[in-house]
Amino acid sequence: MPTHARIDRLVHWTVVASYFLAAAAFIVALVLTYQGAIWVGPLGGVSSVSVGSVAVIYAIGQYRFKDTGFPEATSAVLAVLFADAFLQVYEVLYNLTFGLASVVNDPVTVSGTEVRMLLLWGIMILPAYLVLGSLRLKRLGVAALALTAILWVVWILYGFPQYYLTSYSFHQYLLTDNSFYVSLWLNFGTKALLAVFFVSLLEPTKALRAAVRGLRNLGAASAPASKM
Repeated sequence: MPTHARIDRLVHWTVVASYFLAAAAFIVALVLTYQGAIWVGPLGGVSSVSVGSVAVIYAIGQYRFKDTGFPEATSAVLAVLFADAFLQVYEVLYNLTFGLASVVNDPVTVSGTEVRMLLLWGIMILPAYLVLGSLRLKRLGVAALALTAILWVVWILYGFPQYYLTSYSFHQYLLTDNSFYVSLWLNFGTKALLAVFFVSLLEPTKALRAAVRGLRNLGAASAPASKM
């Protein structure tokens, strides 16, 4: 077997394995979230919502990008970058809200470090431009984005509380006896809705059909040849 054919085969089975890893990560994230173990220690304390969202976006993205004409390895890399863009969009929104609070409370407190970090996060969103031709904005995406914005405004009206801080970033128009859980679930709720928006851009039904075709082809390729 030629070397390039061996490499192509290795890449193919690596991508196939990544599907199973993504599915396992999603299931584990669901179980951890249901059990209330929302921080994944082995991954540096990242939230289970982030893990589950990235797993889904990657798996659907890879099928979608491959279905629109990208080579298999390229589609996998683009899916990773697209999933990362989801995380970076959330980070930009999150930190811009803190920046807005700083401007409201003390216009001179915005530092050069904060500006630099926002620029870096913005740069990490740019790879999404590479797959614009594969993305479609549908009603589900518009609804998810609208709900994300509404929940974000509600979060600000609560003072934008943080589960790791006792102070509030904005004036509180809505009051709560438990800012810890309000912050926690508004954080995860907005992140989950933003993930739905990113998934909707990938036209998941088309990606699912492509996945079914891929599984059929995989089964046909692994089946023994019939005897003549």
